[in-house]
Amino acid sequence: MRCTSLSISICRSVPTTIQLAILGVILAPGTTARADQLGDWTRGLRSPSVATRADAAEALAKETQTRRGQTSCRPAYGALMSTLNDPVESVRKQALRALASLSRKSDVPALIRLLGEPASRSRESGAILLGIVGDRRASEALARAVRDPDASVRAAATGALGELGDPRAVAALLPLLLDKNARVRVKAVTAIGALRERSTAPAVLPLLRDPDRGVQRTAAVALAKIGNPAVAPELMRIVGEKSAGDRFGVRFYAAFALGSLGDHRAVPVLIGGLTDRDRDVRVAAAAALSQLRDAVAVPGLLTGMKDPSDLMRWTCAQALGNVRDRRAVPALIRGLKDRNEDVREQSAKALGKIGDPSAVPSLVAIFADADDAIPKAAVLALGRIGDPRALGPVKRLLSHRDSAVRLAAAEVVRTLETSSTNRHP
Repeated sequence: MRCTSLSISICRSVPTTIQLAILGVILAPGTTARADQLGDWTRGLRSPSVATRADAAEALAKETQTRRGQTSCRPAYGALMSTLNDPVESVRKQALRALASLSRKSDVPALIRLLGEPASRSRESGAILLGIVGDRRASEALARAVRDPDASVRAAATGALGELGDPRAVAALLPLLLDKNARVRVKAVTAIGALRERSTAPAVLPLLRDPDRGVQRTAAVALAKIGNPAVAPELMRIVGEKSAGDRFGVRFYAAFALGSLGDHRAVPVLIGGLTDRDRDVRVAAAAALSQLRDAVAVPGLLTGMKDPSDLMRWTCAQALGNVRDRRAVPALIRGLKDRNEDVREQSAKALGKIGDPSAVPSLVAIFADADDAIPKAAVLALGRIGDPRALGPVKRLLSHRDSAVRLAAAEVVRTLETSSTNRHP
């Protein structure tokens, strides 16, 4: 075969593997004028060869992302737009990647027109690109597109409305919480959560019982973002439904949301959750109490430090550190000898937050831990406690085998020496 140029559109009979190698040469700096490269790739998008179109679209996607914000690739915009309806998914995806880098606010009218195209692929791509551009002029068109008969278009339009952050979109988004397609429901609840409109919390709350776990998880995050304490009583009731089981993680997500709401009315319910039969509920309750930082929870968290679950003990140690109650010191000192290295590390961090000097000898004792993260955590905890008794032992860590431990030790030595100087001028 004779090739008169490096144009992929001309060398149609070249095997795909060789085409990719040619693309590598073209992409190398200084091999060909960029205008010629762009012309080759643009013509490649119109090739009858699937492999050629895919390679050309991939090359343009890489080039546009490398030169994001520059105008050198704009001449390919029209050809890329026409490729959005290509029958091959990989070609469409690469074209969309390129357009995501090239699209500007001036393209919004053309992208809105895509929402009216007969092909659902074009409508979906238009919605995605409008979300990336983020111009609120598209709000009304996207609000209409969320009623599209195609679920993929509805999902894309719903996600785009969330990206725009337009509070006027709430009315269009709320009905989508009941959409028959789980992907659309996820996009809708994500968008509503991002808008943080308090009045939407009651509509989001039922999605904690959605049959799709992804919807449940997104609803819990949305409720945390919205932050409306009016839903706290219902969340508390869900967490307390011990006889109902937690087949879909409903109680786990309810406990998560309660922690983020910051409503201390939930503390007794969450304390009850610390002894739940479901490990995930126990962990979620401990994590929520870690956020609420209420000293009333300390006895329950101390019991949690004996839990058979490593994750539960880790979460309780973290929570006790956040509460900063000295009643936790003996349990956390025991945690320094836990069988799980993450629990040992978190116990050291918690002791540093509490700042009780009685923990100094125990923290020094774990300098010999085989896991280098443990002496590092212990050293930093000693720095927070600020007891001068730790200065000598910490200095010995300046020659530790691990560089992170040495750096932490050097920092704490400076802290302790400064503190000692200030005490004894």
